[in-house]
Amino acid sequence: MEDRRNTVILAAEKALIELEKVIRQNIDLVELDPEKAKTAAQAKWVAIEDSLKIIDKIEELSGKQNESKKNKTFLGVENRIK
Repeated sequence: MEDRRNTVILAAEKALIELEKVIRQNIDLVELDPEKAKTAAQAKWVAIEDSLKIIDKIEELSGKQNESKKNKTFLGVENRIK
């Protein structure tokens, strides 16, 4: 099972590399009509969101997730003021 997990993590890291290529591509507003530029910008946004989700999942599977990412319950401020 651990071997399969490592295989999935490696595949996710390769996917991140490909998404990074999409993110780094320039959108040439001179050559593209407005509709194609809009589509390219949306593709970049989706690539960024997907990259962040993949990074979170890799960290979760690797056991490296930051303590700050864990759920924190807001308990209010009533007891803080004395």
